[in-house]
Amino acid sequence: MTGSVPSEVVSPGPARDFDGLYKALLEAHPRDALRLLCGAQLDGQAVVLDGPTEQQRQRSRQRDKVFVVRHDDGLPADVYHVEVQVQRTEDFQERMVAYWASLALKYRRAQHRIHQVVVWPLGGGFPGRFRRDQARLDYRSVNVPDDLDPGVLLAGPLAPLALWSQKPPHDLVERVADRIAATGAVEEQLVQIELGMLVGGSLAAQVLDALRRRGMNDVLEQTESGREIARRNREQGREQGLEQGLEQGLEQGRVDGMRALLRAKFGEFADLDDLARRLAERDHDGNIARIVAGATLAELRS
Repeated sequence: MTGSVPSEVVSPGPARDFDGLYKALLEAHPRDALRLLCGAQLDGQAVVLDGPTEQQRQRSRQRDKVFVVRHDDGLPADVYHVEVQVQRTEDFQERMVAYWASLALKYRRAQHRIHQVVVWPLGGGFPGRFRRDQARLDYRSVNVPDDLDPGVLLAGPLAPLALWSQKPPHDLVERVADRIAATGAVEEQLVQIELGMLVGGSLAAQVLDALRRRGMNDVLEQTESGREIARRNREQGREQGLEQGLEQGLEQGRVDGMRALLRAKFGEFADLDDLARRLAERDHDGNIARIVAGATLAELRS
């Protein structure tokens, strides 16, 4: 994880969230996601369908992602509910119970098996077991930094998730960048880049630098991160232009003041402009003091 570190590291904004980016990644690669995040055993005959996410009678509350895996061997279909949660909330486990109940009403017991999986991108999640009164719910809890093997992640399209690993390989950034660059669809590259930027800090900066070295500037410019960087560069350019203009104005003002003082002291002479500039640039305040103290032109020119 070495390399030059660009200064323009972009912090996550409201349009760049774990929830939306994880769902886009799951939709693009459902088999990899089910295998790595849900522990699903899929054979080549299994059919993976994108299930509905709305809860019955409460459309404002939505599950993050539901996949239905149908088998051709007569076994019940597997229903995988994947929830992405950045941090614990007081009502989260009760919501998981409500999600399970709505799934159970839709997918009958004889034909379906329900699996619930919660993915914690930053770790620190609930252990996956909820008890209250006579109710009981067990679900799979995946803490990305601790529970996922970075080597396995880096071998597939979920590679950006390895950036959060507690035990990353030494060439983590380069391998993530290689995976993103090798992705065929630009839409998927955009999702992977945005997800990688959420890691923040110097690690995100190193990923940006690695992608630039792979000639991916055109793709980077299409990401939220790229647009933010471009905006900041424009603002920085305007600020630098203003500072440069102010500095140039101050410098010219010092030269003009020095010329006026020399003219008042010695009148017009051949190298007035050149001497005024040299005295202003070398030691403006000190040379003014010398002129006031009575220094001669010969002394000022030396």
